Amino acid sequence: MAEPLIRSFELRLATPECFPQATWYRAHVDVDNNISGVLPYLNAELTGCEYDRGASVLLWTEGGRRYAFRPGEIAVAPVADRQEAEGLVERIVGLVNDIWHRRHQIAPSFEGRKAPPNLLDIFRLLPGTNCRECGYPTCMAFAAAVRGDPSKVSLCPHVSEEEFSSLVS
Repeated sequence: MAEPLIRSFELRLATPECFPQATWYRAHVDVDNNISGVLPYLNAELTGCEYDRGASVLLWTEGGRRYAFRPGEIAVAPVADRQEAEGLVERIVGLVNDIWHRRHQIAPSFEGRKAPPNLLDIFRLLPGTNCRECGYPTCMAFAAAVRGDPSKVSLCPHVSEEEFSSLVS
């Protein structure tokens, strides 16, 4: 079997700089190799990535967590404690190494994906009446749902898909 890309790493936990009273942590994983070469393969294999080739950064959201891959680091947030962070990090390092191992079978994707529209920008398109016609209790809850799944915009009878598409194009 080929040598893994990440052979060792160091995990450290930190509270978010912008929210020091947070009850969760950000896990920083300093890796022993430059992992920028795996980013186009991660971009091809994982759904919902935002890849900035020039900055050599790949952002990925899964299971309510945000992962950031940079040449010498992987970060993940939120994590509850060290034990949870260790489990998540073992899994993500395993995923990176697996994709690196299979890279000859994967067509790399250098395509950058645009980030979803800002939650407040979506909210501003909505009537703000909390009418519940979309099936959500508030317009803000609906905006959050649309940010996660843009196809849901059709559930609101007060916003046209054309108006919404102006945010994502």
